Amino acid sequence: MRIVIVDDHPVVLVGLKATLHGYDAAFRIVGEARDGMQVMAALAGSPCDLLITDFSMPTAEPSEDGLGMLKRIRATYPNVHIIVLSMVQSGGLLQRMLDLGVRGLVDKHSMTKDLCLAIEAVRSGRIYVADNVRKRLPQQLDASEVVSLSARESEIVRMFSFGLTVSEISRRTGRSVKTVSQQKRDAMRKLGIESDKELFDYARFNGML
Repeated sequence: MRIVIVDDHPVVLVGLKATLHGYDAAFRIVGEARDGMQVMAALAGSPCDLLITDFSMPTAEPSEDGLGMLKRIRATYPNVHIIVLSMVQSGGLLQRMLDLGVRGLVDKHSMTKDLCLAIEAVRSGRIYVADNVRKRLPQQLDASEVVSLSARESEIVRMFSFGLTVSEISRRTGRSVKTVSQQKRDAMRKLGIESDKELFDYARFNGML
């Protein structure tokens, strides 16, 4: 099996290589990358059966990271199976990855235990979602996560995702910086989101941009 591995942390790449080589001598790592641009180059440079990739990595363009990166890969290389390693907490984002054709979801914290199980499942034509990831998935695919936000919280998320800072949002809405910051934190808490990058991806996924 020809595999491309992707992560912005060199230590993770070393760990991936050790895990893969130790598990099956038939695994051949044909490329590695540290961001969305490099992964497209790696896939173009060598035939690949499986892509094992981080979800969120430093990048200049949204299309080269997160959901944007996965969309490009699926459109350009539809026959490449994808396993995502991530610490994403948002059930909506995790479900969107599956909707885009990701075949495996593995939490980075349990990578050593779950990665090889995920690969075996993918090789058998099945989808693998690690137990600690499955718990975060929504029970039903509707707009429940969006409507759980108040109107003001939704407004803050939308404006923040357009690139406005908390101070700029404060000036535009006439609310204090403290109030805007609290509303942003409340929205992230309700959605189970822990980073600004996840919040941006959530807004894109739910049509808030």
